[in-house]
Amino acid sequence: MFQEERLRFILETLDEKERVSVGELSQKLDVSEVTIRKDLRELEEKKAIKRTHGGAIGTKKNVEEISTDSKKLMKTIEKENIARIASGLIDDSMTIFLDAGTTTSKLVKYLKKFKDLTIISYDLEIALALSKYPKIETYILGGYIENMTRTALSLDGYENLSRFHADICFMGTDAYDDNFVYSTSENKGRIKSKMIENSTVSVLMTDTSKYPAKGLYSFGKIEDFDYFFTEETKKL
Repeated sequence: MFQEERLRFILETLDEKERVSVGELSQKLDVSEVTIRKDLRELEEKKAIKRTHGGAIGTKKNVEEISTDSKKLMKTIEKENIARIASGLIDDSMTIFLDAGTTTSKLVKYLKKFKDLTIISYDLEIALALSKYPKIETYILGGYIENMTRTALSLDGYENLSRFHADICFMGTDAYDDNFVYSTSENKGRIKSKMIENSTVSVLMTDTSKYPAKGLYSFGKIEDFDYFFTEETKKL
């Protein structure tokens, strides 16, 4: 059995019961306890489980919102690499949906070299940064401002978004697993889903620390995306 299959089995087992032991997993998967400990260590590094003496327990299933200021300090090099590679999909005269977040915001410095771009976002900091570039036309979706993430999230913004269509959307996520991408709020999830629906090409940008994890709201499937970039992506 490959490691990916073992990791999935461990997570599925912890979905059904509160804790597992190294001995139990070793027997069921027919591998050594040394191998199981390595698997548990990897899952703990991904924040998917918490190791205990002789085994592991599951972590809280649904991710919670983290402030933008905190996110800025996390995985900065990885986010830069993801944005650099994803920017290879951009061309002059495109209309782009740019999702909120500290990974998608790394694209801003690459956008300024293109001509006649139209950018639509609900992230206040992204919109402010783009406003410095006269060759970029920027739209900010309306609605109330969520203080923690400094984003405009409301029905007003969603209805405004429904009028737009984009050549491409660059999407972040709060969590993902093998099948779905997740959001921490229903409003944000609806906006993300509409951006994907109204784009010709959709791109997922996320570092692997958000895998495997779940959120309360799913806004799409992994297979819905045309491109999927992580820090492990080597080239376009």
